[in-house]
Amino acid sequence: MDHRMDRRSLLRLAGVGALGLTAPSLLSACGSGGAGGGVSNAGKDLAPWPTHVPFGGPTPDAPGDGTGVQPLFLNYPEKLVKSVHGPVGDGSDVTVMVVSYGAPPKPVEDNRYWQAVNRALGVNLKVTVVPDPEYGQKMATLMASGDDLPDMIMFTNLALPHAAEFVQARCADLSEFVGGDAVKEFPNLANLPTYAWKGMGRIGGRIHGIPLERPMPANSLFVNRSAMDAAGVPRDWTTEQYLDAMKALTGDRKWGVGWFKTLFTGLGGVTYHAGSLGAPNTWSVQGDAFTHTITTPQFEQALEVMRKLVEAGAHYPDSLTASSTDMQSHFHNGTVASINDGFGSVSLSTLNKINGRFALDLGRPYGPQPTPWQGPGVFGHVTFKKADAARIKLLLRICDYFSAPFGTEEYELANYGVEGQHFTKDSGGIKPTDLYAQENNSLLPTKYLGAAPAVLYLPGHPDVARAVHEWQQATLPRSVRNPATGLRSSTEAGKGAQLNQIIGDGIAAITFGRKPPSAWRDVVAQWRQAGGDQVAEELAREHAANR
Repeated sequence: MDHRMDRRSLLRLAGVGALGLTAPSLLSACGSGGAGGGVSNAGKDLAPWPTHVPFGGPTPDAPGDGTGVQPLFLNYPEKLVKSVHGPVGDGSDVTVMVVSYGAPPKPVEDNRYWQAVNRALGVNLKVTVVPDPEYGQKMATLMASGDDLPDMIMFTNLALPHAAEFVQARCADLSEFVGGDAVKEFPNLANLPTYAWKGMGRIGGRIHGIPLERPMPANSLFVNRSAMDAAGVPRDWTTEQYLDAMKALTGDRKWGVGWFKTLFTGLGGVTYHAGSLGAPNTWSVQGDAFTHTITTPQFEQALEVMRKLVEAGAHYPDSLTASSTDMQSHFHNGTVASINDGFGSVSLSTLNKINGRFALDLGRPYGPQPTPWQGPGVFGHVTFKKADAARIKLLLRICDYFSAPFGTEEYELANYGVEGQHFTKDSGGIKPTDLYAQENNSLLPTKYLGAAPAVLYLPGHPDVARAVHEWQQATLPRSVRNPATGLRSSTEAGKGAQLNQIIGDGIAAITFGRKPPSAWRDVVAQWRQAGGDQVAEELAREHAANR
């Protein structure tokens, strides 16, 4: 479940930070002073963002738009088109390292999905799958070593210290291959929205990766609509109606609110509330001056709402110790009526776990002037080992294949496998077989080598798809982006874990009554002194350079 990476990994960031590259190595020559030294974009000749050439594709049942509303498909396209018209590979081995959130894949000789992908690509993918709990350690070790690199390395949004310096020094500069109109050689990469490239960001003014696109909504409030309807809770609600609803849904060993421990590291747990009450998305910028959301009165109002939920007993009692997996299970089985989760949980996997117990929906903002928060638009990106132009283009063709959009033959293979083996089709669309549960692009995470722009398609659950599309239409036009997305700050890269922990600890202490609301000013002061003000200065310089 890739949408959980940021939240689950944040708790490990402090440990990962201790694994920073300490040996005087290739990174020492890159520099990291000021706003990022060699990796800063300030004062650099900026490579142009790739030209956006949208894919025509099948006609959706309801369109998307520029605010982030996704195209809605209630049925699977009857006729697929090809998006890749020439050979991809040359028969060579291609080594890959990706993160995983599931069991290890079956070996290639027993894995028909893996075999089919290799045939389609014309290469022998040799995949190193790194379990999520080991990802930070593995990446830190890789970056610190002088060993030969895999051909393709997938980076998540996890704030790995010195990652930008590593990429700049040892990974390929892709600017000449994908910058501007050059990307048109790879049509599926040209179809990626510009916000995904910007969400990945440049390093030293150059493009060093291929983004893994994700929908625009940030962490969202998932709700049990059946329980809400039974309690007479409206879809559009005020702050008081929200609080009253959570109280009304609590009792008989059920609770209105399901929080879990990793939401209290950084801003994860407050996202929905801060956006409901008009707080800026992490940062706001006027001119080139950056101000953090934790310094705003709207953010303090969000903390007050969370504190009221605790005072009313409307939250699951073990919120500070429960894991995300446990709390999701409590939501799926109806123990809690709402849960903050990544938008990626709008999925067949989630619906299968709910198993018809209730209607799934998303909660709309409750404040009078909401500013719902957008996500970064990417889950991570793929980098390449330095190589000659021919090899780089081969690797780009692999990313291009896996980035094929919905409605293409390549998308179908990459996401569902081989028809008749991994899935069948009927009037409801795609029907996974038992084999799909053992062989798919999560267990063999090819979806982290390229990702198509996401659409809303939930086969067998058209009502949920419609409800989510209506939620997007009601919410996203008012949503705000984090202006720091894609910018470089050496202080944030080195101290991000510490700064996030200060914020998270403060949120937990005030929400759960261990400290009075007035203590928030001390949290802000500690954050400033620990590096928050320096981050703001570095982001200001980066922002000026990227305008």
